[in-house]
Amino acid sequence: MTLHETAFIFSGNGQNNLIGIIHEPTETKSSVGLLIIVGGPQYRIGAHRQYVHLARHCADRGIAAMRFDYQGVGDSDGVYPGFEHVTADVHAAVNEFLRRCPTIESVAIWGLCEGASAILLGAAHHKAVSHVILANPWVRSESGRARAYVKHYYLDRLRRPEFWKKIFSGKLNIAQAIGGFLSNIKKTFTGKSVQKAGSGAPGEDVRPFPERMLAGLTAYPGQVLLIQSEQDLVAREFDDLVASDKAWRQAIRDKISRRIDIAESDHTFSSEKWRRQVADATARWLLSGE
Repeated sequence: MTLHETAFIFSGNGQNNLIGIIHEPTETKSSVGLLIIVGGPQYRIGAHRQYVHLARHCADRGIAAMRFDYQGVGDSDGVYPGFEHVTADVHAAVNEFLRRCPTIESVAIWGLCEGASAILLGAAHHKAVSHVILANPWVRSESGRARAYVKHYYLDRLRRPEFWKKIFSGKLNIAQAIGGFLSNIKKTFTGKSVQKAGSGAPGEDVRPFPERMLAGLTAYPGQVLLIQSEQDLVAREFDDLVASDKAWRQAIRDKISRRIDIAESDHTFSSEKWRRQVADATARWLLSGE
């Protein structure tokens, strides 16, 4: 299918110019457009050109797609406010997407890591957002990270023959390894949260951001796809939080329309195989009408 790719400048919050790119198919098959938002220290291209691949893959299947830079990121003006405060930019992008692509009726937002967190922290609250795709959502705390390491990293290493070969060959610093393991055990019980809270401004919700993510998921009325990498501690930390918290378990049961696990994949889907699996899953889900 022939694609039209258009780069443009639009207004984020009335003060900053944001850079966006729309990938529009010549034959639109979906009334839902795909808006890809970034997470972590990335801009609109994404790690390993993930977002370019995803946008073009979906557009090739008849789904209009848009990528953009938050204020202070990539080629956009301003100062990056952090993932907890990008809702205004995302909503401005939704409005611009709808204005430039009149064939779409609603928008699906796709986010990886902090991008997934930003979706639940407010980005999904735009009235035109009908679908969200959460990839390896970020719910980091020091104790949660330590638990994920103990439960998934260390136990997995004990099952690997190469780990025991290193021990018996003397190539592994056993004292250092044990020290790291005990340190993480301690943090699972005493680790302080590194979850950001609000600034304390009047009327601002100052709860730790995973609590606000839970509230956002619970309140969201649309469809939700969860994509998790098999070999990713961020994904495992999210799963552990859900398993340990009744409210999260209920929200996942009530709100997640479908879950897809990408076998062997790392956090950013760094291989062509994994990128294609993610893109295929996203396009199929949107075209299925769920």
